[in-house]
Amino acid sequence: MITLNKMRSWAMAILVVSATAFVTACNNDDEVAPAGDYALSLAIQGSEGGFTYYTVPFADVMTGTLSAVGTGIEQPGYYDFTQFDRTIYSIGGLDDVNVVAITQGADDQLNQVGDVSFANSLSDIVKADDGTLVSVSISNDSEVVTFRKFNSNSIIVMDTVEHPVSLLTDKTGPSYSGMRISGDHLFLSYYISDPDDFATDYTNEASVAVFSYPELEFEKIITDSRVGPIGGFGVKSGLIEDENGNIYAVSHSNPANGYSQSTKPAGILKIKRGETEFDKEYFFDIEAATDGLNTAHLKYLGNGKAFAEINQEERDVQARWSDGPLKSAIVDLEAKTVNYIADVPEHAGLGRRLAALHDGNFVYTCIPEEEGIFVYRIDLQSLTATKGARVEANFVAGFFRF
Repeated sequence: MITLNKMRSWAMAILVVSATAFVTACNNDDEVAPAGDYALSLAIQGSEGGFTYYTVPFADVMTGTLSAVGTGIEQPGYYDFTQFDRTIYSIGGLDDVNVVAITQGADDQLNQVGDVSFANSLSDIVKADDGTLVSVSISNDSEVVTFRKFNSNSIIVMDTVEHPVSLLTDKTGPSYSGMRISGDHLFLSYYISDPDDFATDYTNEASVAVFSYPELEFEKIITDSRVGPIGGFGVKSGLIEDENGNIYAVSHSNPANGYSQSTKPAGILKIKRGETEFDKEYFFDIEAATDGLNTAHLKYLGNGKAFAEINQEERDVQARWSDGPLKSAIVDLEAKTVNYIADVPEHAGLGRRLAALHDGNFVYTCIPEEEGIFVYRIDLQSLTATKGARVEANFVAGFFRF
């Protein structure tokens, strides 16, 4: 399990860029009244250092100031947020190992639908079909991998399946980096991180565990030595899936995302729908497409394209755990190109799941700047961006629309 001290040290990288922005933003009186189809999960740090998350609805995210004051779903602790269909799911970590479903009522306000707790925190949760979610729990000091099937409406656990970690590796410290379900298989990516000092001493190949679905029976491990491990600490986007069921595996071995070493080129691999091996004919050389740089975060948009955050420093000069400096871009997985978004400034990341909303021809994200955190609306046709509302928060943990 990731220790509290480790999470606090990771949070310091966030606060370096966000604390000043939050203080500045709090002096703005032009607040947007909460209500509407947009929702942001805003993280506010208390006087004793802990965070409280407020998931708040907004009608407009492009003008004024977005504040958590007076409304929304309040959750003290450490939470990660994701959305499927019209429901936001908050996943608790550290001392708050629960899952909460958040929906929108007819009055545009948010409601907590379910709340279920576990002995250990969930690493992630993904959608399997219209009525089922699947979670996984795996940490770098655990001896089992635990899958759970949830009813997506009630957040009731319908089934639990456990496997020994020894099926994945004979090394100590497997850490979660991505999970996707395609057809009758579940794919789980991981990397090896020492439980004591988080060193990543094994970076010579990518590894993905393959399980049957819906049975969740272990089948095999697939590897590829063209790149190093898939994904990295906290970002949860090691595996992405397109609308055709193809799986893409993102490898970067960035020190900025938790790696203590990197020994293989960065790149993206592919698992074709219906297959359970890496496609030997597909390789997206990210370093070549970016003149030596690497992806840090990736969010699939559709039609072979993904929204990406590209680290602007080569791996040998990246500050470990810094998750930055980043620039926003659109990656074409078929043409194997990277195109940067105009008007979005270089910025630091949060060292966690990317908080970005894909809504039609636009992507919305929040960018920390010296004078505050601001919403940016990215036009996917012109690859330009418009600066929007100021956000009152230490950081934004989720960006959604109902």
